[in-house]
Amino acid sequence: MLRPAALALSIALAAAALPAAAQDHDCVVRQFATAKNVVNLEPVGIVDGIYPPDTERAYAFARLDCSQVGQGGETFWFHWMHNDREVAKSKARVDISHNWRIWSQSRIFPGDWAVLLKDGEGRLQAEQRFVFTKPDDTAPAN
Repeated sequence: MLRPAALALSIALAAAALPAAAQDHDCVVRQFATAKNVVNLEPVGIVDGIYPPDTERAYAFARLDCSQVGQGGETFWFHWMHNDREVAKSKARVDISHNWRIWSQSRIFPGDWAVLLKDGEGRLQAEQRFVFTKPDDTAPAN
């Protein structure tokens, strides 16, 4: 029977022996924002909480710092939630970089929204919430 210290060492050595693809990534989300657009891999018109009523699409942008990922990169997922129900999901591949940028877009309609960024293991890495309302079409014009 292994003593606790020997057991811990055995576990640590086994983890170190795993192929790179099976180890966790070390990616850190440096920026996560919702925006009106993404141009040249940069968010344009950052939205803080409320999208303008003339908006048709919302964009989610993430800037990651990764110095270790598995062979072939790491997969991240954008989950678009409308009124607590997932309505869209898109994936993005991430590789080693101190400035890796990924983004996703979705058509939006009135309601409460959240965009979740999860890694390939399903762990939440970042979240942004916003509201989108259309102007009342029945209101009289001034």
